[in-house]
Amino acid sequence: MHIHDFPVLSDHILIWIFGMILPFISGLQSEKLNGEIIFNEETRRKLYLGNAIMLSISGISILVAWGFHARSLKSLGLSFQITYTPILLLLMTLFTLAYLSDLIIGTKKRMNRKEHEEKEWFETSSFLPETKRELPYYILLCLAAGIFEEIIYRGFMVTYFLPEKDINGLIFLLRISAPAALFSMAHYYQGGAAVVKIFLFSLLLSGIYVASGSLIPCMILHVGVDLISGLASMKKKKS
Repeated sequence: MHIHDFPVLSDHILIWIFGMILPFISGLQSEKLNGEIIFNEETRRKLYLGNAIMLSISGISILVAWGFHARSLKSLGLSFQITYTPILLLLMTLFTLAYLSDLIIGTKKRMNRKEHEEKEWFETSSFLPETKRELPYYILLCLAAGIFEEIIYRGFMVTYFLPEKDINGLIFLLRISAPAALFSMAHYYQGGAAVVKIFLFSLLLSGIYVASGSLIPCMILHVGVDLISGLASMKKKKS
């Protein structure tokens, strides 16, 4: 779908801001603080609320810029008109199976840790919720991430790199890989394995967006996996 007057200078600037500058700064800060913060109920709640506000502001700035150029929200993927195709169902199935496999493998690895290693890891490295009092703040973060990260990295960036969605072949794959690469590289401080994993999940979400013509399936999957990860962490901590 062709979008009139896109991209323009402001779109190029937003790509640099959200694709390069902010992720790089966020990565540096996370790398610097990694292992220095003792995660407890108070610090996690502040982290959830602060990140939710930051993501909301970022996503809303994309919406404001989009509206400033009189572009429709549908052209950004904000539409409940979903095109159901075999490719879409296949991609959603692959995403679900890949996430569940990763969750099971990760859970088994944590179960194999010794008790004192698990406690040390949770206090210094885990930003996932531990108590029910943290859950409302974590749910707020899940919603903010699921909605606004999809607007930024799928709706805006996929459209930026793939303005014509009827492109096929290698060029198509390279173009939808660009937002996934930018999103995954923002997590470089988590290590190479995490970057590769996040890239693959992000690439599947990009494919789901293109196949469906809507961000709604991506948002539902994004919120769902974040929420399940948090609930699974709480269950593991109690056991």
